[in-house]
Formats: sequence, C-alpha cells, structure tokens
Amino acid sequence: MKDSREHGIDRYHTLDPAADPKTQLKQVYAEWAADYDHDNDHKLETVSQPNTVAMLLRHMDDRKAEILDYGCGTGIVGLHLAHVGFTTFDGADISTEMLEIARPRGYRNLQTLGDGYRSLPEAAYGAVLCVGVFTHGHLGKEGLSELLRLTKPGGTICFTVNEGVWEPEGFEVAIESLEATGLWQVLECRRDDYMRKEGVQGWYVAARKTL
Repeated sequence: MKDSREHGIDRYHTLDPAADPKTQLKQVYAEWAADYDHDNDHKLETVSQPNTVAMLLRHMDDRKAEILDYGCGTGIVGLHLAHVGFTTFDGADISTEMLEIARPRGYRNLQTLGDGYRSLPEAAYGAVLCVGVFTHGHLGKEGLSELLRLTKPGGTICFTVNEGVWEPEGFEVAIESLEATGLWQVLECRRDDYMRKEGVQGWYVAARKTL
C-alpha cells in the first residue's frame, strides 16, 4: 500500500465527505505545492498537461489568442503553452500557494478563484483549458457550464476527465447533452494516458462553443 506522505495525490482520496470539500482541497494543495512538480514528473508521470496543449494545437492555431488555464495549479500547462508559442494566457486556481509557483511561468494574470468558482469574466477567452480538475473530490460535471461561460462564441475548450469519474459522475452524458442542445460542438473525445506511473488514463475532450 502506498504511503500518502510519499504520494501527494493520495491526500485527496481520503477527504472527509462530511467536511467542506473546497476548504479541504485548499489545505491539501497548500501542503502539496512545494512538492507538486516533482511528484507530477517523477512519482505520477502525469502527461495530461502536454497532451492537452497538443490537443489545443490540433484545433486552434492562433498563437496570439487569449487563453485561460482554469485550475492552473503550479503553472505546468503554462510552461507547455509558452513552449509551443502561445503568448497570452491567464491562470486561475483555488490555491494561493500553487499560484505563487506559477507566477514566473509566463502568465499574463493570475487570479484566485472565489467561492463557487464564478469569479472570472464571461466570454473573455478565445480558448479555455481545464487540466486535472475534473477528478476525484474536485469539480464535477457542473463545471462544464462554467468553461462555456468563460469562452467566447467560436472559442475552443479543452479539458481532461479522470477515467475514474467519467462514467460514475455522468460526464459523457453531460458532454453529449451540451452538444445536443447546441451549446458546443465536440471536436475530439478520446481516452489516453493520464498518470502513467499510477496506471491511470483520462478522457481528453476538445469542443468549440457555438452560442
């Protein structure tokens, strides 16, 4: 059995269901921030960040587009965006400790997400990325409407969903429902590696906002 002191990700697998989830997550990430990048690369071998940026490139080639990294954490997605030539991206997260690490990583603006997560302007971004947020004990399928709210009409939305919550929390049905009602067009939806050393895969979804 893994020791949660050695694997930061295990800390949010043992959240108290009777306590406020957001308060608990903020504490988890405050404690994990300093070790997060090391764990991401060496203990988990997380590949969702470069995979999502590569997916964005398949569906949007405007390197000057304004992009939001929603749930940016320590800014690993920002490093990959900068590496492939994107120049204007903002980040938002619930963890001030994570945001401090992200600060020198190319972001134009960084913002702490407030209660209810709805503290960002409507239809402000040509692309919104959300990597690693739709997972155990985090944001549920209701967060999909927030990604739509933040995106300009015609803009691109790219996000990941941990395979462990994809079916149990109804993500596939919610994604199909948003397409059926004409709110977005799904461009890509596939299952691929997510955290290789954990043996975990995730779903990678790209959509274009139509309204």
